[in-house]
Amino acid sequence: MRCFLNIGNTHTQILSVEPDGGRTICSVPTADFDPASLPDGAEGFAACVVSEKTDALRARGVRLATPEAASKFVDFSFVDASTLGQDRVANAVCLAAKAVLPAVSLDFGTCITAEVVDAQKRFLGGAIFPGRTLARRALNLYTSKLPFIDLADELPSGPGANTADAIRMGTDAAAIDAVAGCLARLEKLLGCRPSVYACGGDRAFFLRAPELAGMKDGGDDFTLRGVELLFS
Repeated sequence: MRCFLNIGNTHTQILSVEPDGGRTICSVPTADFDPASLPDGAEGFAACVVSEKTDALRARGVRLATPEAASKFVDFSFVDASTLGQDRVANAVCLAAKAVLPAVSLDFGTCITAEVVDAQKRFLGGAIFPGRTLARRALNLYTSKLPFIDLADELPSGPGANTADAIRMGTDAAAIDAVAGCLARLEKLLGCRPSVYACGGDRAFFLRAPELAGMKDGGDDFTLRGVELLFS
Protein backbone atom coordinates (compact mmCIF):
# COMPACT_ATOMS: atom_id res chain seq x y z
CA MET A 1 0.00 0.00 0.00
CA ARG A 2 1.05 3.57 -0.69
CA CYS A 3 -0.24 6.40 1.52
CA PHE A 4 -0.17 10.02 0.34
CA LEU A 5 -0.71 12.68 3.01
CA ASN A 6 -1.55 16.36 3.04
CA ILE A 7 -1.06 17.45 6.65
CA GLY A 8 -2.37 20.96 7.20
CA ASN A 9 -2.70 23.04 10.34
CA THR A 10 -6.33 21.99 10.80
CA HIS A 11 -7.01 18.85 8.76
CA THR A 12 -5.05 15.90 7.39
CA GLN A 13 -6.05 14.23 4.13
CA ILE A 14 -4.97 10.63 3.54
CA LEU A 15 -5.05 8.93 0.14
CA SER A 16 -4.52 5.17 0.34
CA VAL A 17 -3.65 3.36 -2.89
CA GLU A 18 -3.86 -0.44 -2.83
CA PRO A 19 -1.62 -2.67 -4.95
CA ASP A 20 -4.66 -3.47 -7.16
CA GLY A 21 -5.21 0.24 -7.80
CA GLY A 22 -8.04 0.74 -5.33
CA ARG A 23 -8.13 4.24 -3.86
CA THR A 24 -9.68 5.67 -0.72
CA ILE A 25 -9.46 9.20 0.66
CA CYS A 26 -10.30 10.27 4.19
CA SER A 27 -9.82 13.40 6.27
CA VAL A 28 -9.12 13.63 10.00
CA PRO A 29 -8.30 16.51 12.35
CA THR A 30 -4.54 17.06 12.30
CA ALA A 31 -4.48 17.12 16.10
CA ASP A 32 -5.73 13.51 16.04
CA PHE A 33 -3.40 12.23 13.32
CA ASP A 34 -0.47 10.08 14.46
CA PRO A 35 2.07 9.08 11.77
CA ALA A 36 2.64 5.86 13.71
CA SER A 37 -0.94 4.87 12.81
CA LEU A 38 -0.02 4.33 9.15
CA PRO A 39 -0.41 0.64 8.21
CA ASP A 40 2.62 -1.56 8.74
CA GLY A 41 4.56 -1.97 5.51
CA ALA A 42 2.89 0.99 3.82
CA GLU A 43 5.02 3.45 1.87
CA GLY A 44 4.31 6.99 3.01
CA PHE A 45 4.63 10.28 1.14
CA ALA A 46 3.59 13.63 2.61
CA ALA A 47 3.34 17.37 2.46
CA CYS A 48 3.31 18.58 6.06
CA VAL A 49 3.25 22.07 7.58
CA VAL A 50 3.24 20.98 11.25
CA SER A 51 6.74 20.72 12.72
CA GLU A 52 6.10 18.03 15.33
CA LYS A 53 4.31 15.87 12.76
CA THR A 54 7.20 16.32 10.33
CA ASP A 55 9.67 14.87 12.84
CA ALA A 56 7.39 11.88 13.45
CA LEU A 57 6.95 11.34 9.71
CA ARG A 58 10.71 11.26 9.19
CA ALA A 59 11.03 8.75 12.02
CA ARG A 60 8.38 6.62 10.31
CA GLY A 61 10.33 6.72 7.03
CA VAL A 62 7.80 8.86 5.18
CA ARG A 63 9.24 10.78 2.21
CA LEU A 64 8.48 14.50 2.25
CA ALA A 65 7.60 17.01 -0.46
CA THR A 66 10.76 19.07 -0.33
CA PRO A 67 12.08 21.33 -3.11
CA GLU A 68 14.94 18.86 -3.62
CA ALA A 69 12.49 15.98 -4.15
CA ALA A 70 10.44 18.10 -6.58
CA SER A 71 13.34 19.52 -8.61
CA LYS A 72 12.63 17.32 -11.64
CA PHE A 73 9.14 18.85 -11.88
CA VAL A 74 9.76 22.49 -10.92
CA ASP A 75 12.81 24.76 -11.00
CA PHE A 76 13.14 26.31 -7.54
CA SER A 77 16.46 28.02 -8.23
CA PHE A 78 14.87 31.48 -8.56
CA VAL A 79 13.81 31.61 -4.89
CA ASP A 80 15.19 30.89 -1.44
CA ALA A 81 13.56 27.48 -1.05
CA SER A 82 15.14 26.72 2.34
CA THR A 83 11.97 27.64 4.24
CA LEU A 84 9.41 26.82 1.55
CA GLY A 85 6.42 24.95 2.96
CA GLN A 86 5.86 21.42 1.72
CA ASP A 87 2.25 22.19 0.86
CA ARG A 88 3.45 24.97 -1.44
CA VAL A 89 5.95 22.61 -3.05
CA ALA A 90 3.16 20.11 -3.74
CA ASN A 91 0.94 22.85 -5.15
CA ALA A 92 3.75 23.98 -7.46
CA VAL A 93 4.20 20.40 -8.69
CA CYS A 94 0.47 20.11 -9.41
CA LEU A 95 0.58 23.39 -11.33
CA ALA A 96 3.63 22.36 -13.35
CA ALA A 97 2.14 18.97 -14.23
CA LYS A 98 -1.51 19.82 -14.85
CA ALA A 99 -2.12 23.58 -15.22
CA VAL A 100 -2.17 25.88 -18.21
CA LEU A 101 1.03 27.86 -17.56
CA PRO A 102 1.86 30.43 -16.34
CA ALA A 103 -0.37 29.65 -13.42
CA VAL A 104 -1.15 30.57 -9.83
CA SER A 105 -2.57 28.30 -7.15
CA LEU A 106 -4.49 29.87 -4.30
CA ASP A 107 -4.83 27.57 -1.31
CA PHE A 108 -7.64 28.77 0.96
CA GLY A 109 -7.11 27.24 4.39
CA THR A 110 -5.91 28.46 7.78
CA CYS A 111 -3.63 30.67 5.71
CA ILE A 112 -4.15 31.74 2.13
CA THR A 113 -1.09 30.90 0.09
CA ALA A 114 -0.33 31.76 -3.52
CA GLU A 115 2.18 29.86 -5.64
CA VAL A 116 3.38 31.08 -9.05
CA VAL A 117 4.83 28.81 -11.75
CA ASP A 118 5.75 30.32 -15.11
CA ALA A 119 5.65 28.83 -18.60
CA GLN A 120 9.18 27.39 -18.14
CA LYS A 121 8.02 25.58 -14.97
CA ARG A 122 10.03 27.91 -12.76
CA PHE A 123 8.68 28.59 -9.29
CA LEU A 124 8.73 32.37 -8.91
CA GLY A 125 7.46 32.66 -5.35
CA GLY A 126 4.07 33.79 -4.12
CA ALA A 127 2.30 35.19 -1.09
CA ILE A 128 1.03 34.16 2.35
CA PHE A 129 -1.70 35.95 4.27
CA PRO A 130 -4.30 35.11 6.92
CA GLY A 131 -7.31 33.03 6.00
CA ARG A 132 -10.80 34.00 7.12
CA THR A 133 -10.75 31.93 10.31
CA LEU A 134 -7.28 33.12 11.28
CA ALA A 135 -8.28 36.77 10.86
CA ARG A 136 -11.35 36.23 13.04
CA ARG A 137 -9.27 34.40 15.62
CA ALA A 138 -6.81 37.30 15.81
CA LEU A 139 -9.63 39.78 16.49
CA ASN A 140 -10.97 37.54 19.22
CA LEU A 141 -7.59 36.83 20.85
CA TYR A 142 -6.16 40.34 20.80
CA THR A 143 -9.21 42.32 21.91
CA SER A 144 -11.19 42.11 25.12
CA LYS A 145 -14.72 42.11 23.71
CA LEU A 146 -14.80 41.00 20.09
CA PRO A 147 -16.27 37.49 19.80
CA PHE A 148 -15.10 34.72 17.50
CA ILE A 149 -17.53 34.57 14.60
CA ASP A 150 -18.13 31.39 12.61
CA LEU A 151 -17.61 31.48 8.86
CA ALA A 152 -20.54 32.44 6.66
CA ASP A 153 -21.12 31.56 3.01
CA GLU A 154 -21.87 35.13 1.92
CA LEU A 155 -20.92 38.68 2.83
CA PRO A 156 -23.55 40.76 4.68
CA SER A 157 -25.85 42.56 2.22
CA GLY A 158 -24.75 45.97 3.51
CA PRO A 159 -22.50 47.58 6.13
CA GLY A 160 -22.39 45.47 9.28
CA ALA A 161 -25.37 46.51 11.41
CA ASN A 162 -24.11 44.56 14.43
CA THR A 163 -20.74 43.41 15.72
CA ALA A 164 -20.94 39.96 14.15
CA ASP A 165 -21.81 41.30 10.71
CA ALA A 166 -19.20 44.06 11.04
CA ILE A 167 -16.55 41.38 11.66
CA ARG A 168 -17.83 39.37 8.69
CA MET A 169 -17.79 42.42 6.46
CA GLY A 170 -14.35 43.44 7.63
CA THR A 171 -12.54 40.10 7.56
CA ASP A 172 -14.29 38.53 4.57
CA ALA A 173 -14.33 41.57 2.31
CA ALA A 174 -10.71 42.23 3.24
CA ALA A 175 -9.78 38.65 2.30
CA ILE A 176 -11.48 38.93 -1.10
CA ASP A 177 -9.85 42.29 -1.80
CA ALA A 178 -6.44 40.98 -0.67
CA VAL A 179 -6.69 38.06 -3.09
CA ALA A 180 -7.86 40.31 -5.93
CA GLY A 181 -5.03 42.76 -5.25
CA CYS A 182 -2.46 39.98 -5.07
CA LEU A 183 -3.59 38.57 -8.42
CA ALA A 184 -3.49 42.02 -10.01
CA ARG A 185 0.09 42.51 -8.83
CA LEU A 186 1.13 39.06 -10.05
CA GLU A 187 -0.43 39.69 -13.46
CA LYS A 188 1.52 42.94 -13.74
CA LEU A 189 4.77 41.24 -12.72
CA LEU A 190 4.25 38.36 -15.14
CA GLY A 191 3.22 40.63 -17.99
CA CYS A 192 0.24 38.41 -18.78
CA ARG A 193 -2.85 36.97 -17.12
CA PRO A 194 -2.05 33.61 -15.53
CA SER A 195 -4.53 30.80 -15.10
CA VAL A 196 -5.64 30.69 -11.46
CA TYR A 197 -6.62 27.57 -9.53
CA ALA A 198 -8.46 27.72 -6.20
CA CYS A 199 -7.96 24.88 -3.74
CA GLY A 200 -8.31 24.25 -0.02
CA GLY A 201 -11.26 23.87 2.29
CA ASP A 202 -12.49 27.49 2.14
CA ARG A 203 -12.24 27.90 -1.64
CA ALA A 204 -16.02 27.83 -2.29
CA PHE A 205 -16.49 31.23 -0.64
CA PHE A 206 -13.87 32.84 -2.86
CA LEU A 207 -15.04 31.09 -6.03
CA ARG A 208 -18.41 32.82 -5.56
CA ALA A 209 -16.85 36.30 -5.28
CA PRO A 210 -17.50 38.44 -8.40
CA GLU A 211 -14.17 40.18 -7.83
CA LEU A 212 -12.41 36.85 -8.42
CA ALA A 213 -14.31 35.73 -11.49
CA GLY A 214 -12.28 33.47 -13.74
CA MET A 215 -10.67 31.34 -11.02
CA LYS A 216 -10.84 27.62 -11.74
CA ASP A 217 -11.88 25.16 -9.05
CA GLY A 218 -8.77 23.09 -8.38
CA GLY A 219 -10.67 20.82 -5.99
CA ASP A 220 -10.20 19.92 -2.36
CA ASP A 221 -7.42 17.44 -3.18
CA PHE A 222 -5.14 19.75 -5.21
CA THR A 223 -2.22 19.55 -2.76
CA LEU A 224 -2.75 15.83 -2.27
CA ARG A 225 -2.60 15.33 -6.05
CA GLY A 226 0.67 17.24 -6.06
CA VAL A 227 2.09 14.83 -3.48
CA GLU A 228 0.95 11.85 -5.53
CA LEU A 229 2.36 13.27 -8.76
CA LEU A 230 5.68 13.96 -7.04
CA PHE A 231 6.14 10.41 -5.80
CA SER A 232 4.46 8.34 -8.51
